[in-house]
Amino acid sequence: MARSQPSDGSVFCAILLLLLAVGFVIKYIWWFVGGAVLVALFAAIYWITKKMEEDRELEADEAYHREFERTRQAERQKLWTLLGDKRAIYGEDGAAAMNTVADAPDLDVDDDADDDPTIARLATTPTALAALVRDKPRGWEQAVFVSALVQRAAPLQSRLRDSELGFPMLLSSGGVTLSPRAFRYMAVSMVDEMLTTVRQLDAFMAAPAFMGSFSGRSDEDADPEAIKHIANRLMDFLEQFLELSERARALHVRSDCAEIAADLARVLHGPVASIQQFIADFVDVVNALPRVLKHATGPVDLGSLALYLSVDDKRFKGIIKRLDAIKQS
Repeated sequence: MARSQPSDGSVFCAILLLLLAVGFVIKYIWWFVGGAVLVALFAAIYWITKKMEEDRELEADEAYHREFERTRQAERQKLWTLLGDKRAIYGEDGAAAMNTVADAPDLDVDDDADDDPTIARLATTPTALAALVRDKPRGWEQAVFVSALVQRAAPLQSRLRDSELGFPMLLSSGGVTLSPRAFRYMAVSMVDEMLTTVRQLDAFMAAPAFMGSFSGRSDEDADPEAIKHIANRLMDFLEQFLELSERARALHVRSDCAEIAADLARVLHGPVASIQQFIADFVDVVNALPRVLKHATGPVDLGSLALYLSVDDKRFKGIIKRLDAIKQS
């Protein structure tokens, strides 16, 4: 079928409409320019506001972590001072250096106090722990608690070192390499699981029954079984964090996500390292009991020993940003 040609009237109308449109644009061009400038201005304000908000959040996170570290260091400094530990004077590095000096006297050792059977000591074997519970020397409550922690931690040392190193697990997750989208989902899920466990641990240690295990009820002595129980529950939390770290290090990811996976492992190792530090600090307290209690005739104030759980929010936010950038590329 032949196409009909447009009539002269149709062409004239089209030209007229085009001229009207051009005239309208010319007449109101500055309105269009002004509108475009306003849109660009609002977009710039939004971007600047968002960037400032991100900077404020980052500054707040850094301030929180600085305060967290100052508080932790202050508590440890106070503890070392009360224990008469030379690290209170020389610092950790300085005290370690002094121990390497030939014939340097060890300021933390008191041979007479170490021989006193009435003062509790760390029990590294089940037999020694049973004797500690049976004899109940001074300071036995703290010694039983940390001895149970140390004995539970002993078989975990290889796994704890791997977590600290970020060593990739040889376990297989089905041989499937995760896409950036899937890896992002796994990373968020694992960190959320870690934070949930952190809150559970906080509630556990804040429970009245936790500290009540050390003081007993009414006029009764402390219950050694209750002390061992809370020690074992604390180690259960440590194993949960450790297993989470191992699951993260067993993920198969693309080569461009390998460094991000390593950062995820560092984030998930934070609570593991925090509990290890808590145990090490408690061991210091028990090892100092012979020296501290040697001449004591009443209660001895050794300050407070808190478990500070480290969660690297800044690193985790960086992980999410990098994954989003890879996903969109």
